Amino acid sequence: MLTEALEGLAAAGGSALVGAAATDAWQAVRTSAARLLSRGDDGQEQYAIERLDRTAAEIERATDEDRQQLRDKLRTRWTGQLEMLLEEHPEAADELRELIECVRAELPAARESWVQNNTAEAGGIQYITQGGDINVGRGPAGA
Repeated sequence: MLTEALEGLAAAGGSALVGAAATDAWQAVRTSAARLLSRGDDGQEQYAIERLDRTAAEIERATDEDRQQLRDKLRTRWTGQLEMLLEEHPEAADELRELIECVRAELPAARESWVQNNTAEAGGIQYITQGGDINVGRGPAGA
């Protein structure tokens, strides 16, 4: 069972891989990611490269309307793969952190984006602070 921190790291890694796919940064990222995933096994490294390249090709082929949904699906898939990697090889966490930093350094700022959707229903009130605490639910009595 992974710790919450390692689950978060796997999610960040999945986002980084999908964010870099089909960009100019992809070649460097895919090589590092394949090395990370294969853990020194040449056959597994080639298999990882093929899977990573399929991810990039899927994103390139997707229509604008379908691209975000596809990215979400692929992000979930890669997050799961990275969670399994970290369960079997917790020592890979530092390498995954380095890969994430590499992606962040390679991607232009314009490629980085965040979306936050908040919906309050049935009289619920939300107090949302981006990058800080998140409070969801009803406000104080009488509010």
